[in-house]
Amino acid sequence: ARHGRRRQMSAAIATDLRLLAGQLLMTGVPGTGLDAVTAQWLQRSGIRAVCLRAENIADKAQLARLTSALQRVLGPQALIAIDTAGAASGYPAWLPQPPTAAALCAEGDASLAYGTGACVARALRSLGINWHLAPLLDLAPAGAVAAAPGAEHAFGGDPTHASAMAMAWMAGSQSEGVACCARLFMSGATAPQAGLPTVAKSLSQLEEYDFVPFRQATAQAASMMSAHVLYPALDDALPASLSPRVLQDLVRGQWHYEGVIISDGLDTACVRERHARGEIALRSVAAGSDMAMVLEH
Repeated sequence: ARHGRRRQMSAAIATDLRLLAGQLLMTGVPGTGLDAVTAQWLQRSGIRAVCLRAENIADKAQLARLTSALQRVLGPQALIAIDTAGAASGYPAWLPQPPTAAALCAEGDASLAYGTGACVARALRSLGINWHLAPLLDLAPAGAVAAAPGAEHAFGGDPTHASAMAMAWMAGSQSEGVACCARLFMSGATAPQAGLPTVAKSLSQLEEYDFVPFRQATAQAASMMSAHVLYPALDDALPASLSPRVLQDLVRGQWHYEGVIISDGLDTACVRERHARGEIALRSVAAGSDMAMVLEH
């Protein structure tokens, strides 16, 4: 009898740990509908955050059915996210997307940026989406032109102006009940070091330029996304997504950020080839992430 009780207790503990671990993951789902096997896996694993991708979207009615099904399975605290930043070509034209950051920056009207963020958020919320993994807060590299790859995703190259426009857009979105995510697009990264995109700038250069919009966002952004980028001035061994020096010492310690930190996709080749998937997720959380993004399961 004692052995039976011990086995039951062990099984219960294992289930509880699985459910707790599931709350630390953001995952993806296959296809345009929620099949029974995936729904069962989501519930059994305690998942409450799902990121939608282009493969999940066919039309408005279908998307509304999918998000409604996800809400039923994930429960009242369901987090249904979408990542349109930097990937507009992968999504249908009818899906609400903001004008490019470069266009808003050129206009220079913070009220327009606020209204744009609010408008996009209302549309996303009507489709059952409550977390927009945007905006991108990279600054345009010096000398970048509008046609340069990634340039359209930056709110310009002036830290003060870019911060003001990005914060206005974010405030508009969050006023409509859709959480934002201050994130990197790695436009400032140079040639890879140790297989990772690298920003080879001094700490003072980073603080006076690259990090300005992110410091501004700490008072407002519901979430921030780390990137698989190496900042040797902060940590010459680990990318930001796996670095306690970046996530704990800088973002939490110096910037006093109290929102949610989520990792970039941990299925990315540059980190997957260095670490096993389970190890990556564990190291990301141990480094300071509140949620690890693992879109394949």
